[in-house]
Amino acid sequence: MRQLKPEVVEQRKRHLLQWIVHYFIKTSRPVSSGLIAEEAGLDLSSATIRSILQELENEGYLAQPHTSSGREPTDKGYRFFVDYLSDVQRLAVGEKERIEEQYARRTGELDTLLAETSRLLSRVSHSAGIVLSPQTLKQTLRRLELVPLGGRNVLGVMITDAGLVRHWPIQLAFAPTARQLTALNSFLNQEVRGCPIDKVPAQVMAKLGKMEREFQTLADLAGELMKEIGLVSAPESLYIEGAENILSQAEQFGDLKAVQSLMRVIGEKERLAEVLEREIRESGKDNLPARVRVRIGEEAGLPELKSSSLVTHVYRRGDRVVGVLGVLGSKRMEYSKMMGLVDYVGQLVEARLREWDEEDGE
Repeated sequence: MRQLKPEVVEQRKRHLLQWIVHYFIKTSRPVSSGLIAEEAGLDLSSATIRSILQELENEGYLAQPHTSSGREPTDKGYRFFVDYLSDVQRLAVGEKERIEEQYARRTGELDTLLAETSRLLSRVSHSAGIVLSPQTLKQTLRRLELVPLGGRNVLGVMITDAGLVRHWPIQLAFAPTARQLTALNSFLNQEVRGCPIDKVPAQVMAKLGKMEREFQTLADLAGELMKEIGLVSAPESLYIEGAENILSQAEQFGDLKAVQSLMRVIGEKERLAEVLEREIRESGKDNLPARVRVRIGEEAGLPELKSSSLVTHVYRRGDRVVGVLGVLGSKRMEYSKMMGLVDYVGQLVEARLREWDEEDGE
């Protein structure tokens, strides 16, 4: 018979005791082995549950008021639970300082902020950190500029209301004058500010025919720019860091097949992005003040996540939902810690977006 490592045995006991105390506090009902097997989701056999319950009772963490009833936590059991939450809180305070250091320096672009956020979530959670950025084509434009680089070369710069910055070089068929670029920049920003990116080309092209004669030579330049914008998409809409953490904790996911399925979804990205986009869509359907959600196993909507849990936070810019971030890990994650971490980092991202708006005078 395979012998489990002592630390694995102790971890099972801690997880079971945490669940029992939490359940008893919530319901005031004694907890039976059958109830644990049905509802706890700890992936333990009935025999193992009964054995652990007996150990916890012998050690003074649980008591059985009546022979036929379930167990209740003792004062020692409550103390364990309170100390556990206190330990998490102390850890969170230390991690907050480290996290704030990461955000102390302004990142110039939304891409940089979100990529760093996914790395930070991964480092602190020891799981996979994930961030879904706003969909580029659904964003509205704040500014569109053409910057001269000399000769026939210009730099297109696009800034969206969500804070996304895109810039790309364009080589023209002619060398525009500074006056021409200034006039075109003025025209473009009068027409495109507040317009969804996917509607910009059609709106601008419709206006080109009405431009004054002296600017007709810029029609080709504007048309080329509109073609570029029509092809714009975020190079990374989903940022994932820490997949190696999942591989290093493979035993927590049940079997190799489950880990392989999970890694395949992470590698594909599109299907995981769909799960996160669903979180965004559902964020306005309830009146709960908290924006942290936990999806356990197939609740996330993908069979490949059946051995995982997903903790997410929908983040906003002002009143608008612009993205979602979170942690993807084992069902055996420390939920209190992960929920606190994801909520805190989500608030930091929102605070940074507010700072950018204030710096821009909005």
